[in-house]
Amino acid sequence: MNARSAHSFLLLLILLLTGCKEISPDVVFGPPAGLGDRVVLVEEFTGAQCIFCPPGSEELENLLILYPDNLAVVSIHTGFFATPIPNKSKYDFRTPEGDALNVFLGSPDKGYPSSIINRRNFPGETSLHNVITKWPAYIESETTQEAAFGLDLQPEFDPATRELTVQVTGIARRAVNNPLRITVMITESGIVDYQKDAILGEIPEYVHKHVLRGMVNSNAEGDVLAPGATAGQTLLYQGSRTLPADWKEDKCELVAFISDGNTRYVYQAAKKKLFP
Repeated sequence: MNARSAHSFLLLLILLLTGCKEISPDVVFGPPAGLGDRVVLVEEFTGAQCIFCPPGSEELENLLILYPDNLAVVSIHTGFFATPIPNKSKYDFRTPEGDALNVFLGSPDKGYPSSIINRRNFPGETSLHNVITKWPAYIESETTQEAAFGLDLQPEFDPATRELTVQVTGIARRAVNNPLRITVMITESGIVDYQKDAILGEIPEYVHKHVLRGMVNSNAEGDVLAPGATAGQTLLYQGSRTLPADWKEDKCELVAFISDGNTRYVYQAAKKKLFP
């Protein structure tokens, strides 16, 4: 048993003994045969003071190994657990966009980490899912759904001005009658900073991944894209943003998605590293 496996086993034991949450044994889900180009969006609520968040992040990394081309992850640091620890945290990962999403998507009142998968309410649940062992089945279910849009994401970045321009092209594969919104998020990985942990107590040099840094669009709910779409219709979006100097552009990834303006459901997502 390696250190990470031992960590996970001890965490499971603690949770069962304390009765905080009911955790079932891990279930391994492989990618379904004939997987298409459906890209599933996972928005994870996390924070440096969340002691149970490292196992959640590890589970998402495992799922990214299973679905390298069909899963886009955004880690949103917001709420109490995202408050930096004085004299320990080097960075404040909280953002106005993350705080707005905390309101729009619903605060994770059942505990951290919580995720929302394609902004869908699964049967018997609210939109936020705080039981880590349920995430693989929900993600697998969404990957098997036919994508309502083909989505292409093309970024351009000027290192001199640090101006980022993004063009998103969506092609509807079927008619969609509800209003459509477009969102383009910017994440950064490989940020080393403090993190609390249920087993180790604290990890001074924890590697934070998929951290939401900001958005290209002006509205956390997504910019209005179209009143709907007919099959074969092409939808275009272009936006820009100047990246702050402390963002490492070679560690940044763009995550774009088209969502339903009424239900919030994510029809299709796309991801692309700023520098492949």
